[in-house]
Amino acid sequence: MKIVFATILLWLIFSCRESSTPLTAVYLAPQIPAITVDRSDTALHLVNGVWLWKGQPFSGTMQTWYPSGQLRITQQLYAGREEALMRSYYENGNREAQRFYRNGEKDSVHRGWWLNGQLQYEYHYRNGEYEGDFKEWYPSGSASKHIAYHQGKEQWGKGWRENGKPYMSFVMRDGRLYGLINPNLCYSLKNERGEYVENSAE
Repeated sequence: MKIVFATILLWLIFSCRESSTPLTAVYLAPQIPAITVDRSDTALHLVNGVWLWKGQPFSGTMQTWYPSGQLRITQQLYAGREEALMRSYYENGNREAQRFYRNGEKDSVHRGWWLNGQLQYEYHYRNGEYEGDFKEWYPSGSASKHIAYHQGKEQWGKGWRENGKPYMSFVMRDGRLYGLINPNLCYSLKNERGEYVENSAE
């Protein structure tokens, strides 16, 4: 009986050790120097996707300002690439977007807000690809779209007009799309790049 108990105890100990090993692989963000450079600095250049400052890949914080003096964008960089947080603001000071980067790739949760403060979108990324929920809302706060992604590929999706009427409902199976898709939205949405996508109403 003691031998059986000891065997079970050893199995539990080693099982716990094995299950905890992925925790050691947690991403360690690089230490970003406390250096801030204005985007308009003539010594700052974007070359082949890498930000150079005085000819060297820049590590620090890059900022952009409105003519009024209000902060527009603050972006952390490491070795010339986007790293950690990027925050942007409307000219009235309200938050516009918050995004996270790892090694220059979009990662984790990206959120954007309408000028009135309502959440506009929430996108989930992993290593530069959509992974998980992709959600959008109208300025009124009502849901506009909800799509689930895995490894950058759509799994299923739903969409609603501002009055709550569904315009999209689909599921992907074996690489084929099944369901209803009607892209004629009744409201103009702004994507993550800040571009308005015009759609005609029914």
